[in-house]
Amino acid sequence: MKPKEISEFSDTALSILWDDGHESIYLYEDLRKYCPCAACDQIRKSSQKTSSSKRTIPIAIDNPEITPRSIEPVGQYALRFYWSDRHTTGIYTFQYLRELCTCEKCSA
Repeated sequence: MKPKEISEFSDTALSILWDDGHESIYLYEDLRKYCPCAACDQIRKSSQKTSSSKRTIPIAIDNPEITPRSIEPVGQYALRFYWSDRHTTGIYTFQYLRELCTCEKCSA
């Protein structure tokens, strides 16, 4: 499954129209919290003892002003976000992005 179209939905969200016709909308704040890079994964693992959230980063990034400065494709399988908080190491595979979709259909 691959994106057919990627566009800015609003100042705070990204829209992906998938090749199967499904549309996903992602808040930038949520995408930053779900960063799949090794450093963020380590933060999540080290905080699992104190936090009930196993997927999000439990650090002070609850800031809607954190937005991507740019987004670039990585091969034919992922996107790399260059965040305004200078974080750049997360590579979001298309499969991972689809798993993050929170619409009613995907959440069921």
